[in-house]
Amino acid sequence: MNYKTIGLAILILMAFVSVSAVFSADSPIVDGLNSTTNFTQALNDAGVQNKTVLLIFDQDSCYYCDLLKKDVLSNANVQKQLEKDFIVVDIDITKQPQIALKYKVMGTPTCVFLDSKGNEVQRIEGYVSAGEFLNLIKEI
Repeated sequence: MNYKTIGLAILILMAFVSVSAVFSADSPIVDGLNSTTNFTQALNDAGVQNKTVLLIFDQDSCYYCDLLKKDVLSNANVQKQLEKDFIVVDIDITKQPQIALKYKVMGTPTCVFLDSKGNEVQRIEGYVSAGEFLNLIKEI
């Protein structure tokens, strides 16, 4: 292999890494809803903003996770209430299994509500309608 080939291979690799970084950026769980995947930062922000942390545990190929995103988390009234009172964290159990283990998540979707110290205050396991979800989060 000559130096030109090695240089070209390095250039292609660097371009691939750059593109991967753009597509793996912290994007919202659904359009219109502020969310993060950074659990530690969410706890810090919750303490500063005096908000509750909402951990939404999901995974790829989960029908009810997709339904929760489509029907519940995309609902304008739900989004308004979440923006007002919560820091929303999207936890993919295959990418952050340690957090799922810590909060004893047995299936997806599971929504775990935490105070700013990381203590669980409420839990919703499985799919619920937008109306039911909205009523539950208004009580927290």
